[in-house]
Amino acid sequence: MDNALLFTKSEIQELREALESKRLPALYQEQIILDQVRLRPCLGEPPQIPGQGEAGGADHTRHKQNYQQLHLASQLWLLTEHPDYLAFVRSMLLGYADIYESLPSHVSKDSNPPGRLFHQCLNESMWLLYGSDAYSNVRDALSEEERRHIEQRLLVPMVQLIADHNADDFDVIHNHGIWSVAAGAFAGLVLGDKELVNRSLYGNAGDGVSGGFYAQLDRLFSPDGYYLEGPYYHRFALRPMILLAEALYQSGNDTGIFGYRDGIIGKAIACLNELTFEDGRFIAINDSSRTMGLADEGAILGAMTLVGRYRQSDLPLALREILLDQSTPLSYLATLPQLASYLESGGQAHAPRDSLFITDGRDGGLGGIGVLRAATEAGHEAMAYLTFGQHGSDPNLHSALDHGHFDGLHLGFYNGRRETLTDYGFCRWVNIEPKFGGRYTAENKSYAKQTVAHNTLVVDEQSQHGFSTPRACDNHGKLVFFETSRPEVQAVSARLSGYYEGVELQRSVALVSLPEIAEPLLVDIQCADSDQTHRYDSPLHINGQLMTTRPTLEPVAAPAALGSANGYQHLWKLSESATIEPDQCAHVTWLDGDTFSTAHLASSNRFSVGYGLIGAADPDNNLRNEPYLMARSSGRGHIFATVIETHGYFNEAREISRGARPSLARVAIAAADETHLVVTLTLDSGKAYHLAWARQQGGHHQVNIDGNSLAWDGWVSLSAVENAS
Repeated sequence: MDNALLFTKSEIQELREALESKRLPALYQEQIILDQVRLRPCLGEPPQIPGQGEAGGADHTRHKQNYQQLHLASQLWLLTEHPDYLAFVRSMLLGYADIYESLPSHVSKDSNPPGRLFHQCLNESMWLLYGSDAYSNVRDALSEEERRHIEQRLLVPMVQLIADHNADDFDVIHNHGIWSVAAGAFAGLVLGDKELVNRSLYGNAGDGVSGGFYAQLDRLFSPDGYYLEGPYYHRFALRPMILLAEALYQSGNDTGIFGYRDGIIGKAIACLNELTFEDGRFIAINDSSRTMGLADEGAILGAMTLVGRYRQSDLPLALREILLDQSTPLSYLATLPQLASYLESGGQAHAPRDSLFITDGRDGGLGGIGVLRAATEAGHEAMAYLTFGQHGSDPNLHSALDHGHFDGLHLGFYNGRRETLTDYGFCRWVNIEPKFGGRYTAENKSYAKQTVAHNTLVVDEQSQHGFSTPRACDNHGKLVFFETSRPEVQAVSARLSGYYEGVELQRSVALVSLPEIAEPLLVDIQCADSDQTHRYDSPLHINGQLMTTRPTLEPVAAPAALGSANGYQHLWKLSESATIEPDQCAHVTWLDGDTFSTAHLASSNRFSVGYGLIGAADPDNNLRNEPYLMARSSGRGHIFATVIETHGYFNEAREISRGARPSLARVAIAAADETHLVVTLTLDSGKAYHLAWARQQGGHHQVNIDGNSLAWDGWVSLSAVENAS
């Protein structure tokens, strides 16, 4: 073998000489020193190779740390040729080779096939990928007998388990499948097994469609780079995708891989960067961790690839800050020197990110995500997103590809400081042993996936598509318009058909910047059209402490669950308002951190507002006790209009409170029919604005409001109301 998998010999020599002469970018040089310090306690010690333990437990973690340290030590060996690094890698690989074949299949407690080291074969693939890379880096320094022992007693048996024994899962189009084929390709490259490399790239059938790396790139990502299962699994799938692409490029097996499918790898990386709040956290679509963000290894590898392979210089500010943090480990791909130089030069000057529409589906025709952005008074980024793509699951690809939520037209909002409207994410206690072994808990299905767990309209207390994944996978939302040509109004609108029998749903969302209000307003219009009467619930999941409500939310006599099924059984009902007439408006203000938010709610029919907490019917305390608001009404054609206003500042320690009262005095639905809708926003000064929407098509529009004609062109219009008082 002429080269390591992720470096050519000439690159290694250049890096080594630059390191010795201290000509490397300072960030790169410092990172190497830090990693040497991190690994130093392990050097000279016998390898710690445990047996089998439960998912997320100490043994699981030790095996994971071992392949991470193998990966790091082997690259430090390439760069420094220090014998301690070689000794560490040699003893670890030989130690695993001594025991691997004697281990029985692990006891698996879920639907995924087990490995020998880990409870699921997915983790075995991860070990094989990093282990193969480490072996490629030290192979030339090992004796023939040592090579034979490692290859025949460790790498080959691992390949047989992953690619042969679990051949169906090796072909699966899924995040597990990307890891499997990447591991198979890494092993095939280091073993010189061309047949295994081809199987990994084109699948067991060799057609490049039913399985293999290229099928993963073709079928899991939209033309804009959006990943079927959502951002949480997107960042996990990026890591093997990038590592294998780099290995294929460096080995000469596919020097055009970074241009494949119009540069889909680069688009996938850039798309994930777009699906983040300003603080670097991913938006929670489908099964997702609320805390996962750009500090993940997949996103960091992605940054290295965008800068090094695609020569892009528009990394999010949060990602640049993570990369400059000395505690962030960086992998020594050949692209790292370019990244270090880019960061040291300051990168591109920070500029506000644009609003954008991201398509979903392999051909881009299965709905998508509308992302709206507007600048706040302090120069931060307010961001709203509306999701209406495919379900996020596809049993036609694999039964394990089941991370989709029933949340069409779900809305999230980050006000530039806090996540104002939240998504619950998944119900899972990752790697915490007392909580179901780190697996998804039963409440993931009974609550987190249900429609009521999201900020979207619920009809008759049922979840969309009757909570049927096959039905949901055959349907998707449709974009009505995405209009961002005017900075004062950034808007998106989409429709759902067939999500509820006999009910058509449309949601139009805008970020509106008014000169009299410091922060952008989130304006949300939900429309339901039906020939029959239905119950409509509009939940808003929030964080913080309730401050004031108008009308008053009165405590219920005895807290009880809001319903008996479809997620309602997990919602405590604590207080509710009296009935609110269509010509009235409700206001709810809460404090979250140092920021006040007010929801102004109006409806085309009589409605009420309730408040409660998540956590009913939860004997194992698996659910987080987070608050929600719920607007409830009944009717045939129905409209909920909600405006979220961010305002004020609060500092208890300094005894400061300012701007605690909202500037909006009233929100009203001024005109509405099947083709048009006008919402009036009235300030406490008496000044008012009409926000006018077209529901079906653009062009010229004209409606009558209180005897006055309002005309506009296009999809959405914002205009001051003349003679408002």
